[in-house]
Parts: sequence; structure tokens; C-alpha cells
Amino acid sequence: MEEDPGPALQRIMLGEDLRELRDAAGLTSDDAAEALGWYRAKVSKVETGSAKITDADVERLIEVYRIDQDRAEQLRRLARDARRRLPPARVPDFAAKYVTLEASAADIKLYFGDFIPALFQTKDYARALLEPSVIVSPADVDQMADDRAARARRLSSGKGPLVWLVLGEEALRRQVGGPAVLLEQLRQLRTMATLPNVTLQVLKLESGAHPAVGMSFTILELGQQRRIVYMESLTGSDYLTRPPHVRIYSLVFGRLQAMALGREESRALLDDVIRELEE
Repeated sequence: MEEDPGPALQRIMLGEDLRELRDAAGLTSDDAAEALGWYRAKVSKVETGSAKITDADVERLIEVYRIDQDRAEQLRRLARDARRRLPPARVPDFAAKYVTLEASAADIKLYFGDFIPALFQTKDYARALLEPSVIVSPADVDQMADDRAARARRLSSGKGPLVWLVLGEEALRRQVGGPAVLLEQLRQLRTMATLPNVTLQVLKLESGAHPAVGMSFTILELGQQRRIVYMESLTGSDYLTRPPHVRIYSLVFGRLQAMALGREESRALLDDVIRELEE
């Protein structure tokens, strides 16, 4: 990628490289932990991109995995870049890495069943979602809402990623912040749905059961054929990078798209809900 991928993505890239090198060395995670003098959990965190490693750690990995000189120098550079510090995003700590990855993504696929995701939110809608939170400080609500609105503006900047959003019909009707706030949000969503880089599909309530009932997830395409599945809970988040996991979520997303209304039908339904709120 021509743009700086950022340290969060570089930690994931480093972790994937180290997992491949460990496998090539014929070592299990337990074998590697014993040889490196680490806890097994540290091996896992490094390989998933959840932990930074020092120069000394890199040299020990090079020695234990018997990495050749050219590959070793690539790892040293990648590890240094992955330790960089960027200005923190105004999000819960566990979601900070996601925001930097989102900014690096070329393609984004999202499924949200009962609310509009952050990437599409107006400031007032974001504030209405953040205010009841038990993990967000009241002092941070306005700034976090501003940041979400800024992320939404990026989609229409001409440099935004390609985005596919499958949205549950409930998200169009749940009156987050009251009718006026929801109306403003849906009008913005309708405008964004006309962008050439955005595809919106609505999954109607009458569609019944589907493979992602009760959950939301995002698939990020990060270049170099790297894909990450991101899921968030009240107190934490998961980043899935292993191909079997990514394939399953990609399959589910495809099925959701097949079950949802088409692009034009989705816009028509959105128009109907907007008219209902305007009356």
C-alpha cells in the first residue's frame, strides 16, 4: 500500500510473519514459549498483533526461529515501525486499534442488526448512543461523537474506502435520541447510500432467522490479501485473522447480502421510514 498502514496494521503483519516462521521452524506455541523464555500467552499476543515487542525480543526470535539475514532485517524494520505511537483515538481503549485499521482499509464490509454503525453516524446520533454507556466517561462523549462524525465524512471525501453495509430494519426504526435525531441520521444515511463507494442493503424483519442473529461484525480488507474480522462487546473486542475464521464470516456476509433487499429496494424502504418520521 502506498499510504502508511500505521502501527496497528504493522503489528498484525509482524505477528502473521512470526506465526509463519514459527510453523516453518517446526515449533508449536508451547515449544516457542519455552525456547524464548516467554509465557505462552505472550506468543499468542505477539502473533495476533495485540502486543508490541522489543528489539531484544526480535533478536531472540531470529535466533530461535533460525531466520535468514534478509528476512531478519525485514522483521527488525517492521517491529520498529509497529512500536510507533500515534495520537490516541477518542474511543474505548479496546477499540483504538480498530479505528486505525479502519482508516487503512481499502474495503469494509459491515453487518449491524439494530443500530447504525459508527462509520455512518451523525454527531447527535452518536452522542445519544454514547451517553447511556457505562464505560464512556461523560466528559468524553462530545469528543467521541465528533470523532465518529468525522469518520463518516471520510466516506464522502473522494478518498474513502469501498463499503458494503447490511443493516437490519430495526436499526432504521429504533428511535435513538428520539424522532428528530433519528430523522437526521436517516437522511444522512440516505445521502451516503448514493455515494459510488457505498452499497447499503437492508435486511427486513420479516426475513426471519439468519446466520448472524444477535451479533454485529466488520470485515476489513487491508491490502496484500490481508483480511481481519472485528467484533466488539461491552468491555472488549476480538480481531480474527486466521483464514478459516475469515472465510466463515465472509460466507455469512455473502448470505446476509443474498437475504437482504437490493440496493434500490433498500433506498426505497429508507425513504418510506423517513417519510413516516416527517409526518
